[in-house]
Amino acid sequence: MRQSMPTPAAASEAIPASQRVTRLLGERLELVEDLWETVLRSECPPEQAERLLRLKQLSDPDEADVTGAIVQLIREMDLAEAIAAARAFSLYFQLVNILEQHIEEDSYLDSLRNQENGPSDPFLPALANQTDPATFRQLFARLRSLNVPPAQLEKLLRTLDLRLVFTAHPTEIVRHTVRHKQRRVATLIQKLEQGSGLNCLERQGLRLQLEEEIRLWWRTDELHQFKPTVLDEVDYALHYFQQVLFDAMPQLRDRIRAALKLSYPDVEPPRDSFCTFGSWVGSDRDGNPSVTPDITWRTACYQRQLMLERYLKAVNELSDQLSISMQWSQVSPALLESLEMDRLRFPEIYEERAARYRLEPYRLKLSYTMERLRLTHQRNQQLADAGWESPCDGSAPPPPMGGSMAPAPTQELHYSTVDEFRYDLELIQDSLERTGLSCESLQHLISQAQIFAFCLASLDIRQESTRHSDALDELSRYLQLAVPYGEMDEAQRVEWLLSEIQTRRPLLPPTAKWSAATAETFAVFRMLQRLQQEFGSRICRTYVISMSHTVSDLLEVLLLAKEAGLVDPLAQRAGLLVVPLFETVEDLQRAPAVMGTLFRHPFYLALLGSDGGQPLQEVMLGYSDSNKDSGFLSSNWEIHKAQIALQRLAIEHGVALRIFHGRGGSVGRGGGPAYQAILAQPSGTLSGRIKITEQGEVLASKYSLPELALYNLETVTTAVLQNSLVSSPVDETPSWNELMGRLAARSRDHYRALVHDNPDLVAFFQQVTPIEEISKLQISSRPARRKSGAKDLSSLRAIPWVFGWTQSRFLLPSWFGVGAALQEELDQDPGQLELLRLLYQRWPFFRMLISKVEMTLSKVDLDLAHHYVQALGRSENREAFEAIFQSIAAEFGLTRDLVRAITGHSRLLDGDPALQLSVDLRNRTIIPLGFLQVALLRRLRDQNRQPPMSETSASSSDDGRTYSRSELLRGALLTINGIAAGMRNTG
Repeated sequence: MRQSMPTPAAASEAIPASQRVTRLLGERLELVEDLWETVLRSECPPEQAERLLRLKQLSDPDEADVTGAIVQLIREMDLAEAIAAARAFSLYFQLVNILEQHIEEDSYLDSLRNQENGPSDPFLPALANQTDPATFRQLFARLRSLNVPPAQLEKLLRTLDLRLVFTAHPTEIVRHTVRHKQRRVATLIQKLEQGSGLNCLERQGLRLQLEEEIRLWWRTDELHQFKPTVLDEVDYALHYFQQVLFDAMPQLRDRIRAALKLSYPDVEPPRDSFCTFGSWVGSDRDGNPSVTPDITWRTACYQRQLMLERYLKAVNELSDQLSISMQWSQVSPALLESLEMDRLRFPEIYEERAARYRLEPYRLKLSYTMERLRLTHQRNQQLADAGWESPCDGSAPPPPMGGSMAPAPTQELHYSTVDEFRYDLELIQDSLERTGLSCESLQHLISQAQIFAFCLASLDIRQESTRHSDALDELSRYLQLAVPYGEMDEAQRVEWLLSEIQTRRPLLPPTAKWSAATAETFAVFRMLQRLQQEFGSRICRTYVISMSHTVSDLLEVLLLAKEAGLVDPLAQRAGLLVVPLFETVEDLQRAPAVMGTLFRHPFYLALLGSDGGQPLQEVMLGYSDSNKDSGFLSSNWEIHKAQIALQRLAIEHGVALRIFHGRGGSVGRGGGPAYQAILAQPSGTLSGRIKITEQGEVLASKYSLPELALYNLETVTTAVLQNSLVSSPVDETPSWNELMGRLAARSRDHYRALVHDNPDLVAFFQQVTPIEEISKLQISSRPARRKSGAKDLSSLRAIPWVFGWTQSRFLLPSWFGVGAALQEELDQDPGQLELLRLLYQRWPFFRMLISKVEMTLSKVDLDLAHHYVQALGRSENREAFEAIFQSIAAEFGLTRDLVRAITGHSRLLDGDPALQLSVDLRNRTIIPLGFLQVALLRRLRDQNRQPPMSETSASSSDDGRTYSRSELLRGALLTINGIAAGMRNTG
């Protein structure tokens, strides 16, 4: 479900923006419900359509005995009708999602139209405590009113570095095909909503087109027909770049420059590439055997292909536009000189085009540019077909580990780097400017080349730490070391690794035979070296080590990188930035000690490269596994403390620190409104640098529409600027930190008592949530469990862990343990409630925590969750499961009451009426889907417990009808789709 709705300031409007959003949702919902009903009546038999509409009507809060009536209606359905019901409600929620995205987009546009130069309200909250997202114009006006010095702002803008990393491993449940249909429907709805100048016939035509598109959508299968490959996931993630971000990024640049000119006209704007993108899709190999070196290579080639195709199109359009004749305009000597060089380099192009463009130098220059792009595209296709182990220059294969690679030949006709392409474009721009002309399309293309280069997004390699130690252990045994690597203690490992990294002597025998896992580990580093040689270091410079525990975990990667030629020990340079990912609470607590040991080694510091003259260290903090391990409150507090400790350590050693936040889409995995989350980061830890994962499940809600994408990018940028410039001393308040320490420890104890110490919890989770059926969804190339066959909690990934609790409406990972911790504090001192209220008002970190818990609690439906327990729990577990449910219910009631006491809200989400309305709507309407899911899961599992039978065989269900397993599974999976659409997130 949507985590936040924008509430921009609109001084000229008569009503607050949040009330306006609420009103629009109510008004436009009529259109969606009317379309939905029309399509059901046209696509379903009359009696079935009436039952489906009745099922929707039963979700109305005014209906009496909702549960009994819904259960009875579902019991009367056969499987075909149950599947139709699941599809109908899924369609309804997806239409509502489209509607809300348009409202968010419209609200953002209104805020841009209505904002004034400077804050209109003298009673605005202190900037450090502001919670409503700010536009560039609003933020710079506020900073000017606070007398923030221009030099201070310019210094920050000069080093501003935002990196958004797209991932695929969360459960992206909507098919690519359905996404295309959603966009067509969204476009038609937008035309209809904004068509105040349309006549009746035009409006009627749009309405008929809408019905037609939704009917086509209805007849399209929502379920993936096959398990997506990694390259399918790559294609899905890159769609947002092709459709939205490529054109949106130059607009972001223009908006920040225009806003600066109003409030800080003398401040130099940031470089165009202040916000860039990364990707894990095709390079994240942690637990995904499908991500091979070949797949990563093909991903990089595919990304470059997309960029080259966009550049070819843009240059072709520029050629149409820049028809300037030398008879009427001067041309710079530098451009004329470059044309002469191009004539010598491309005589065929000169012979073909010189007569036509004899007096049109810009078109002639762009002809040469297009030819170089075409040759670059051709080379890229050859490399994609040949693979990463193909010869670099046609003369020799790449060397084995321990070797070095010769540089690529010079004077190539294609573009070997994006800088060469930009140089040609800037020659044209300089010549135009010298004659008093400008070209916005050209400036946008230069900006796009700076932001996306030829690689589109940087690929982060991620691998689990034991893969490296296992490979080195195998190597040490082959070399017959006195003590094999696997038997060394940590001190011995560090000593041996450092000695080996600092020598050029090859360690890996080129002809040795290795196990499959070790051979692939070595191959990844050879492929990385080949990638950087061909694409430049920007394509893949970061290597993330998941489950990092010790110093040796980082040094292992550096040693393997050295063997592949990515580290030069004599020059003390590294072509790879090694990034530890600290995930569990214990690892978060240990992180400062690990990094402190590394920073005390001058050789390690030298390998870090530089950021503004300082060594740059990136550290990733994991929200998902720490939450699964210790609960929401403990996880967030340990991450908060780790950031402060790491920043202090970095300052002490003169290191620039970039924190990489591994946030998920759901609150249980670190998700939530990005603006508030960034403001809640400890003061002084950003310094204009941040890196954040954008999970696959939230990409559509953030980047499917151009203005939505710009809204997200602008508010992330303003939040980073705001946090970096406006210090908040409250993070250093000792008594507040002590209070949070107590709350986190108590919350963790309570959470672990249920999740880790209760012997029945794993069975409870497996039986009363659709976790096993989720694993059968063809939605991800990565397995749901880290270890095949294992059924314990530790092997289960955090994503399906959250997904299962969300489907059954418990949402337990996002709040459990918070109430017990707060109550224990109040039991010892009831007066602490006033302090908690003060923290909510004054401390962005605490306000963010409570707001996330409040939002999650508003989505919990314990009545429906109890139905899952009673209907799906096996009879032998009934007593144990009921005890678990009662424990969860008691904690829910306690948490809800204390959150309301702290916020002062009589109802959850009273502070955000628009979000409250959306949640209420979804909570009501999703109820029938929950009961449908339970009914289908029960029938399916009853069959699964019987002896094996052929696919066409059937057994009798409790309604007297018979169904095959595949039919029942299909119905259950469709309800999972529908609930995911209704909740607007999965895992």
